Amino acid sequence: MTELEILEKYEPVLRFAKSERFFPMAVEPYLEQCLIFPSGPHGVVEALLHLNEPLVARIGKLKSEQFFLRFINKPLNDSDVWVWWALLSAAGMVGGWFAANFAGIEAVLALSLLGALVIFMLASPIRLRIIPAALAVLFFVVAEVVPVWFFLHPSRYISVAVEYLILLPIYLIVLFYLSVRTMKFILDHLIPEAPGMVMDMLSQATEKIARESYFEYAKILEKDPKPVYYGRVLRETDAEANRWTILQYHFFYAFNDWRLAANGMNHHEGDWEMVAVYLKNDEPYAVLFSQHGAGNIEKWRTVRKAVDEHGNDTTHPVVYVALGSHANYSRPEVIRSPVMYKPGRLQQLLFWVDGFIHYLFLLLNPNQRARQIALRQFWTQGGNFLTEEMFASMRDETDHYVVTLPMEIASGDGHRIGLDGQNTREGILKSTSYIKRIMSDRQTTRPHVKEWRRVLLNPEPDWVQYKGLWGVKSMLSEESGPPGPKWDRPRKDQIGVQERKRWGRPLEWLAELENTVPNKK
Repeated sequence: MTELEILEKYEPVLRFAKSERFFPMAVEPYLEQCLIFPSGPHGVVEALLHLNEPLVARIGKLKSEQFFLRFINKPLNDSDVWVWWALLSAAGMVGGWFAANFAGIEAVLALSLLGALVIFMLASPIRLRIIPAALAVLFFVVAEVVPVWFFLHPSRYISVAVEYLILLPIYLIVLFYLSVRTMKFILDHLIPEAPGMVMDMLSQATEKIARESYFEYAKILEKDPKPVYYGRVLRETDAEANRWTILQYHFFYAFNDWRLAANGMNHHEGDWEMVAVYLKNDEPYAVLFSQHGAGNIEKWRTVRKAVDEHGNDTTHPVVYVALGSHANYSRPEVIRSPVMYKPGRLQQLLFWVDGFIHYLFLLLNPNQRARQIALRQFWTQGGNFLTEEMFASMRDETDHYVVTLPMEIASGDGHRIGLDGQNTREGILKSTSYIKRIMSDRQTTRPHVKEWRRVLLNPEPDWVQYKGLWGVKSMLSEESGPPGPKWDRPRKDQIGVQERKRWGRPLEWLAELENTVPNKK
């Protein structure tokens, strides 16, 4: 069999969640929309050497990893606007000095700060949610301060006895009620969105960028509607003389919108995922699934396989792709766990603060049942008191989770790509009421064609050699675009980048997953 024939024989069927917006696509249309930027001195030097070449042609010639691509290049959506704001503010202050001395500078400074606020708000819709938070805080402050001012200034129309014996108790009761209701509003509607809002402010892949990426991807689909995988065949022999054939299926997505789609921990432009089928002595042995930079393994005998039109199992594994994150799973499932925050320290901190505030509110809540829940946590949690595990499982008096965690929604109830047969026998998860509350109900655009377009990576095309990031670079590494399928993300104080283990040493990756993933043997 040729390499394309053996890849086609075992190519996976991908099942997506209902609200998925991005599907495996070809690299070239993405690169046509991108600009490339250097992120370090070596990148600057190399960029000057390839100024006039189109991106598709030069990307494979770049030797340094100090580059990143940017898919969305509209001025109000990225950092360019802040450069113009700084230049115009500086020019305005110079003009203001010559026109009216310090008064001119003060006027320009006020306009500049107002402009910065407008730019900040326009950069992403989620930031507009600061407004109700500010109004709630303002109301709380007014309710606290104004009555105090009233009681400190005696009125000739109201006696002191009336003020302190009648009005003061009424005020304290009303203040307590309004304070509790205001805090309840903040806890129910604002604090759950605070971690996402903070991450959005620190990210170059904002909520608005996610929406713009979807619109650009929809335009690409109109011209190129066929989903694509990049196939690769490797043949190796282990120490026991077993012959291995490794079939790698690489999928490229234009955007990872996990945070927007399922309250995930990140956003980033570009997303590379992979499924690998391992054949041992020409017999299927296992399927390996990429998941958030790591992986999982399922032995072939327990892998779910597509069923043909006659009701027979085929050699095509069914893969369930998580909403937004595009992590691959062997079963339809929904995962809600604080473990997903492990890669990001800031995300962990925001989650812990969110849980701690909610616990304090339960403890001080006028509702007796809420206070009992808080006290029960104190007496029963022991060493887990005030930990991430405690906050993750804690529910309020209405039996709802008090903190919002990232969701891996690999339900498989949406679009399907691959061999067409008796698809209803593959298994999906129907959305529960809880998932429906978490999962966004949004417009989607799906590929009109459900059959794969197969592109062989033997020999490697030029873009495989690109060592930089496939999306915009943010202050947080989790919010930056990923490296390509061949290269690992550079580590701190590391010179250059290393080849991914799953690319160059696939048997080591197999052994690693077999030793670390339980109950898969």
